[in-house]
Amino acid sequence: MMQAYFLGSSGRNGFFSCFSQLTPKIEGQYTYIIKGGPGTGKSSLMRKIAEEMEKRDIECERIYCSSDPDSLDGVIFPSLRVSIADGTSPHTLDPDYPGASGEIVNLGDCWDKQKLLENREKIISLTDRNKACHRRSRRFIESAFSIYGDGEKICRDCIDKERLMRYASRVANRHFKKPSGKIGLEKIRLLDAITPKGYYFLSDTVNEMCDTTIMFEDDFGVAASMLIGELRSYALASGFSVISSPFVGNEKQLRHIIIKELALGFFTCDKLCEPEIIPTKTVALRRFYSAGELSQHRARLAFSKKASRELMNEAICALKMAKDDHDELEAFYIEAMDFKKHEKISESLIERIWKSEWWPE
Repeated sequence: MMQAYFLGSSGRNGFFSCFSQLTPKIEGQYTYIIKGGPGTGKSSLMRKIAEEMEKRDIECERIYCSSDPDSLDGVIFPSLRVSIADGTSPHTLDPDYPGASGEIVNLGDCWDKQKLLENREKIISLTDRNKACHRRSRRFIESAFSIYGDGEKICRDCIDKERLMRYASRVANRHFKKPSGKIGLEKIRLLDAITPKGYYFLSDTVNEMCDTTIMFEDDFGVAASMLIGELRSYALASGFSVISSPFVGNEKQLRHIIIKELALGFFTCDKLCEPEIIPTKTVALRRFYSAGELSQHRARLAFSKKASRELMNEAICALKMAKDDHDELEAFYIEAMDFKKHEKISESLIERIWKSEWWPE
């Protein structure tokens, strides 16, 4: 089964990170943390290991990079209790208990350092330009969410919460069994992120995992977040496991959830991101707001929608420029890499992961 997620994205307050999900404090869990510069083959190493484990019928979750959605930031093998993570900035990771719960794999050992020194000035220039583009992008993203937040506040003040909660109860009764005393497990994964390709939604994951998809249309996502948060609680109370996808604009809000056992998902469609899936059912949530109160703020809401979209587009343009610099930077490191040594590292990791050598007897 295809499972692809993000665990990080630029957000309202800088980099929104769920990368602790790659190093959970679970007995027997082990994490390989990959270090190395751009172009050192971190993503290709993880991709090779993922493909090899899938050939052996091992379930794999691929974690993609929001700065480059074609590149991997991590892979998780739930049944083996193993994960591999890119431990470089902006999601810097180190083992909590080195050697006991994880270890660092340094791909910098495969460098020809002399070649990098020969291109020192170009590497520094491109790295600084890349960082400047990311800083510019973050400023636009923070501004976009600030203006979007004005629309959210208006909607929050106009919502009929009691009516919305009654609707949540009806939806839950339709899809979930009564609470049994067993609480389901929750995993945090991002189904969308702000990327050089736009506000990107991982539709293939949803299409693969869900037979039933229910889309909540809501301009500023306020009612959708409340509703999905309530449905999450109902699902967990019924003993179902839930994959929860928070909002990078506010970590306390949910945008989407998937209940894997039921092949069922609930998703938000707002003015920032319209998921490219064909839903089983679409529900417009405008009826849960006071139409009269919303109409009094029509101009402010229209401004919030337009301005936040334009600012987000500028942020995405800056991310595209950052990726161009990153791609150029990678070329210097690729030229300096000893890929025979890299191949030996990947083969060794495949063997160690397959044997799960750290598990107690």
